[in-house]
Amino acid sequence: MYISQTNSTNTWLKEHPDCEVVWTAYQTAGRGQAGNSWESEAGKNVLFSMRLTHPPVSVEQQFRLTMLVSLAVWQVVKELLPDEDVTIKWPNDIYVGKSKICGILIENRIVEKVIEESIVGIGLNINQTQWTGDAPNPTSVKLISGRETDIAQVSKRLEQCIRARLPQLAQPVELKQHYMTVLYRLNRKAKYAEREVNVAPSKILTRTPDNAFEATITNVTEQGELVLQTDQKTKKYHFKEIQFVL
Repeated sequence: MYISQTNSTNTWLKEHPDCEVVWTAYQTAGRGQAGNSWESEAGKNVLFSMRLTHPPVSVEQQFRLTMLVSLAVWQVVKELLPDEDVTIKWPNDIYVGKSKICGILIENRIVEKVIEESIVGIGLNINQTQWTGDAPNPTSVKLISGRETDIAQVSKRLEQCIRARLPQLAQPVELKQHYMTVLYRLNRKAKYAEREVNVAPSKILTRTPDNAFEATITNVTEQGELVLQTDQKTKKYHFKEIQFVL
């Protein structure tokens, strides 16, 4: 379903339980991960949410949803930019080279340890070429390719790819193998910084934190923890506990 404007497609979908998919030209209060806002110029990008009712995973297995949706979006971006290095930055940002082209926000409604529904929100930069906020490294299909892209067609393709991949939730080994093959910075030494879970969103964008250290991503656990290896130790991190230093 298309609507011209809303505060957030995820919020709108929660308020309209009879609808499975919605996309819009403009969000007045777009939301990203960790309490961040999502900047999008009106009519320029894909702003899309999809409801998955009773996804066939347990609460303990919910990271499978993150991997599946990330891979579906990765596939669409790779189709749009076949010659580019498209990767998934843990847990579910889509990168082209060293720049972020897409953010994903998955909100699960859990009742008595059962996932009743998942609302999958996707913000994919298509035709926008300038940003006024403090996002550190945004890019778009147009910036990379130089061409305009039909937003409605991309939204439809996202829905197709997510639905086509749903059976992979029952194939966790293959799902994770594919996720790991396209993971940003896998087996490469880079800088990271530990942070407090409840830190303000503005802190996430700190470019050179005082506590930055070098480490290598070696794995992601079944629960979605990022495994980092330094010269001294191996440590697991939940989302929000670690910052990629860009």
